[in-house]
Amino acid sequence: MFVTYFDEVKADPANGQDSYWVGGIAVPMEAIAEVEGQINEIAKIVFGSTELTPHTEFHCKLLYGGKGPFKGMKPDDRMEIFVSLIDILAESAVIKRVFAEVVTSRLKASQKKPHEIAFAFFCERVQMLVSPKTTILIGDQDDQQVKTMIREFSRYRSNRTFWDYGIKIKNIVDTVHFARSHHSRMIQLADVYMFYVTLMYSTSRRGWMAEKLREKFRGKNLYPHRYKEWPTA
Repeated sequence: MFVTYFDEVKADPANGQDSYWVGGIAVPMEAIAEVEGQINEIAKIVFGSTELTPHTEFHCKLLYGGKGPFKGMKPDDRMEIFVSLIDILAESAVIKRVFAEVVTSRLKASQKKPHEIAFAFFCERVQMLVSPKTTILIGDQDDQQVKTMIREFSRYRSNRTFWDYGIKIKNIVDTVHFARSHHSRMIQLADVYMFYVTLMYSTSRRGWMAEKLREKFRGKNLYPHRYKEWPTA
């Protein structure tokens, strides 16, 4: 059985971010403790502690901006933290990577909201990724779409995803679970993956630090095992 941890990146057209993303990582249950241990080793170095608190969280927005627990830390040091976390993903033989991207500017007015479309595509790709095994979904509880996701997911399990060729979601079991990101190293790692995806597959993040991180990330083996970009044109 897998556990799939996911996060969202919302569209922000005013700042050049035209896509809505839902994505994350699927990890065999028996491998979770080992991956957590790798992240905790980095936490010991960075924070001097493996406790799970807001002050010991790898939150990419704060890490990139030098805020919160990373305030006052030199950019080069923050970038090395990014590389250390990305290496866990790149070097793992068991972590599976998956995302769905909805390009909001290509949607028609009659279509569903971007977050609904992206989540449905994400669920389909997760099912394709783990089948014939099963998984549960665990997302960041800070997300604003929690209630919508739970409601929509129940429909995908009992019926199917909402388009003409939608599929019934049978390999993702139970409901959609949520936890605070500072309570889960694995949700934090999903956040790291989605930071990578939006940095490398989008040009919305600009500036010298973004370009330097792109240089550091190039060559890392982080191609998604399953993904969906929609609409394509």
